Amino acid sequence: MLTQNEKRKELEEKSSSSAGMRCTLLLLLAAPVVRGAASEDAVTSLPGWAGDLPSAWYSGYVDISKAMGQGMMSHYIFIESEGDPATDPVILWSNGGPGASSLYGLMTELGPLQLNEDSYDASYDATGVPSLLYNENTWTKFGSVLIFDWPPPVGFSYCNGDPGGDGHSCGDWDDFRMQNATYASLRAWFDDKFPEYKTNDLYLTGESYAGVYIPMLSQAVLAGNDGTSDPLNFKGFAVGDACTGTDVLCGPVGGPYWSVMFFYGHGQFSNKLYDAIIDTCTVEALKSGVGLSSKCNTLLAQMSTEVGGYYDYNLYDDCIYQDDIRRRRKLTVSSSSKALLPLAHVSSAGLPTVGAAVNDYVCGGGPAQEVWAAQPSVLAALNVPADAVFFSGDNGDGMTYTLTETNLMPFYVDVAANHPELRSLVYNGDTDPGINSFVSQNWTVALGLDESEGGWRPWTLDGCQRMGGYVTRYDGDFDFLTIRGSGHMVPTFKPEAAKEFMGKWIANEPYQFYNASCAAPSSASGADGKSKASLRLKAIRREITKLEAEAARLLA
Repeated sequence: MLTQNEKRKELEEKSSSSAGMRCTLLLLLAAPVVRGAASEDAVTSLPGWAGDLPSAWYSGYVDISKAMGQGMMSHYIFIESEGDPATDPVILWSNGGPGASSLYGLMTELGPLQLNEDSYDASYDATGVPSLLYNENTWTKFGSVLIFDWPPPVGFSYCNGDPGGDGHSCGDWDDFRMQNATYASLRAWFDDKFPEYKTNDLYLTGESYAGVYIPMLSQAVLAGNDGTSDPLNFKGFAVGDACTGTDVLCGPVGGPYWSVMFFYGHGQFSNKLYDAIIDTCTVEALKSGVGLSSKCNTLLAQMSTEVGGYYDYNLYDDCIYQDDIRRRRKLTVSSSSKALLPLAHVSSAGLPTVGAAVNDYVCGGGPAQEVWAAQPSVLAALNVPADAVFFSGDNGDGMTYTLTETNLMPFYVDVAANHPELRSLVYNGDTDPGINSFVSQNWTVALGLDESEGGWRPWTLDGCQRMGGYVTRYDGDFDFLTIRGSGHMVPTFKPEAAKEFMGKWIANEPYQFYNASCAAPSSASGADGKSKASLRLKAIRREITKLEAEAARLLA
């Protein structure tokens, strides 16, 4: 057994090749490590990626057992900003489901290292590990990104000391139990792992059923901050293609009107049939779902036939035969799932059918992510127990989750009216059939907030003519924004546009305007402007992270 002095000497010898690194190491050993609480969670390398990580990664667990009344470990991954982590905001991201793993979002949507069908390269052929690919549109360009796999046992989270448990191993879930788990996880992360980040701006973001998770977590953060001497520096929340409560969206409410509008508005069935539907069914009955005649239902069935095949999360998706994580999942038969996927086509095998269209992204992210997450070397690198089983129960598949939040619209109104310190954003891809931009626009208008900036307007990626979509800004720092040509998972389907609008929103800067007289964008538009000093600073931080991890191992 080495003494502390012998451990110190061994650690110094490991860094003897570089005088500068030796000095850094001695400083680390002489003074408290800034990230001492989380140093054991440092990730120094990742299977599928050669060389240094673009910025520091951490992966580990927070213990939320006390708050939840049973043994419960919530898995997190934290990736520091590629800019200045000390001052850049912390951006929490959550996928929805309910029951979807946020690792999916991190590794296929917005993180710095991504997986897709290009991951099956020569390195994969040699090792069996899909290659990680650098994402130029990563959100770590403008903030540090934090994810949790929740509710346990989603992802690598687990309960009662059993990291290999199935989807029912943590008990039944509903929106209010989930709210407790999300807040307990977030607060434990700041208190126990990274207290130095409490002064950084905090933004909560997510998509799909995280349209319920994130506002409810926001409610909990506001309540937790009220009257405390140790608040989180909460600045705002953003949700994309989002559920809003079972009485509004993603519940057994209303009729097929917004789906009719979506498919007709995208030219997916004939003018003749549209006119017949409106004349026979009436707009009122289509909106309420009450009093639809047999003739009306016959016309709606004809509409489904005329529309043909499509992917429920992106009308124009062309990854037709990719065995995507959401395609492979059999559709559930709950009323909430039917509401989430209106007019969903189901094959004889119980799978949603898909048709052909066009997209400008690489297919296969979901399957590659599952293959990668199943590798023993990945579990080791992410500080996950060797017997852990990766579980994702998207749309509640394989677990019991009851939708109990009915209507979050009053919370948006309350934030706009009574919380000037907070900003909120609802964004929606305009080619998402599942949660379409027509219905999202409808409920955001129904909030009754006063428009600013003259109402609906185009926004661009370059301040010239490269369209990103449309935005309506409201008093009370509330925005509704659409993304042209994007389906449900906006950072996947339109990664550059997602980086643009989210970066502007985080920075509290105006979304770039459309300029009809502009011939070409300025050369500086959209440029990262990274200096050599900034790149050098990142390299130094990576070396420090490695040394911290080595110090923790030797001094344990």
